[in-house]
Amino acid sequence: MDPDLDPTDGMLSRAALAQEVLLCRMRLLSQTFYSAEWVEDLEFEIWDMAHVVPARFADKDVSERMAKAFRDLATLGGGWWVWPEVVGRDGDTEVFIPLEDWQQVLAKRTS
Repeated sequence: MDPDLDPTDGMLSRAALAQEVLLCRMRLLSQTFYSAEWVEDLEFEIWDMAHVVPARFADKDVSERMAKAFRDLATLGGGWWVWPEVVGRDGDTEVFIPLEDWQQVLAKRTS
């Protein structure tokens, strides 16, 4: 059985939908501010924006509603999107990692 599908109706689960929306919003923010689908350290910049008050991204004020949306999507999805090299993987597209793994990445980065 596909873990991304809700067993009751076969539709995408809330978690899978939250993960997809989170990725789309991360890419959109990158496109809007940097004219690139994904820039180096984007995952860290967006995480910081979503967890620091006042919320700012690329030297611009960001609404608390936008910051909360990123926090909520990470919680509902159960993780965070990162570039593969951030977690020691090969690849040329984003990968989704559980929040526990993301917390470890953040802890390593700050130490």
